[in-house]
Amino acid sequence: MNHSPVADAAAPAAQDAAGESASPAFLQAVVELGTKRAIKTSQAIYNAQGVKLLEGGVTVDKGLYDRLVSHRLALPLDECVDAGGGLTGAVLREAAVAAIARWPFFAQAAPAGAARNLILDAIADIALPKPVVLHLVLARENRPALFDHGILMALLAAYLVRDAGAGRFGIGMAATAGLLHDLGMLHIDPDLLDSDDRLSGDRLRPVYVHPLTTSMLVDRFAEYPKEVVRAIVEHHERLDGSGYPRGLVGSAMSPLGRALALAEVVTAMFDGDRKLAEQRVSLLLRINPRRYDPKGVAAIHRLLAATPVSAEAEGMEAAPLIERLLELAGVLAAWPAAAEALARDGVVASQPLLHSMNEQNATLQRMLHDAGITSEQLRGIGAEAGENVALRVELWALAEELAWQLHAAAQQLVRRWPAAEPGAARPPALAGWLAAVAALDGEKPPAPA
Repeated sequence: MNHSPVADAAAPAAQDAAGESASPAFLQAVVELGTKRAIKTSQAIYNAQGVKLLEGGVTVDKGLYDRLVSHRLALPLDECVDAGGGLTGAVLREAAVAAIARWPFFAQAAPAGAARNLILDAIADIALPKPVVLHLVLARENRPALFDHGILMALLAAYLVRDAGAGRFGIGMAATAGLLHDLGMLHIDPDLLDSDDRLSGDRLRPVYVHPLTTSMLVDRFAEYPKEVVRAIVEHHERLDGSGYPRGLVGSAMSPLGRALALAEVVTAMFDGDRKLAEQRVSLLLRINPRRYDPKGVAAIHRLLAATPVSAEAEGMEAAPLIERLLELAGVLAAWPAAAEALARDGVVASQPLLHSMNEQNATLQRMLHDAGITSEQLRGIGAEAGENVALRVELWALAEELAWQLHAAAQQLVRRWPAAEPGAARPPALAGWLAAVAALDGEKPPAPA
């Protein structure tokens, strides 16, 4: 596999989270769980020097944090705490059934009959070592959105590999990778994840490292095939090299990793209470043809075509949507001039990064062109959009996707620029464009590395 500076710099943090260190975020999550249900230490807890810190069979309480946070432990904490009963394969199956009932899109992914039973059985049969049960219980009790996301991922990853012709074993691996892929998020400070501020710079590093963290957690258990571990590492990679943590390109990604990466970006649209998820998925996949596995994308489009249209579009007004798109299109159109200025400044080492950004910008420009979105056209369709619900939905989805893409591009620049130009200050052209992206949502420009 290829390696990137992000992965290399983040690896120590992942090792701490997945190894013997009592990471503060995970410790706090265990303590919080102890306030909700009676859980106990399953064995005595020792530090790395062999000093006993806590007896086995002790009820977990608020004092656990203070006792352990400053110590490196002889064994990972998740091997020393028993979450108790309550999370079994049957429970996972029930959660998947509930998700199918809630989301028509996922009901299409697991249609009633033999296909649904095959996928649900694969989820129910996922191996559950006690440390993994603890992580899943922590997610379900403390961060239910994370647990729900894992269930949706298990469903969609299983659908994708089944559609590609996988048998029962392959479907089981996909369901396992989908369910477990984000357990490393439990080792990230929840205040960071729940912040209303858009993360950038060093604050994003724990997020970029979580695929590695999760893979190290899962790789300890012989129950999970290496293909599952590898796919978990790859679930935020993209075929065009724009993903993380390693910036893999094309065939460097495993088949299961490709399925998981596609499932991740699709499922993310259904997290929480996001509006018009199906329309956002459709647009996202249409404007990013080089990022995701084409056969998997075709399978997703078949699901979208069979999913009933949502009624959430009612109440959308055309004028604010048009104004928002004009603002976004202006920032997008400003990038080529910024890139030319950077090239004139002779910034040689960053040329591959600038080339990647120019390609992304051209793709987004084509997206707007293909959608008929130019400044002149936007100013002329106000009346039509006011009468046409489908057009308003398309404008809304374009604005949401374009805003996300611009912020993602800006984050990529902030993340990768220090590696491309070590020790160099951001040139004015780059700083100005980053500030314009931040201003789209009233944010402060990203701080220099």
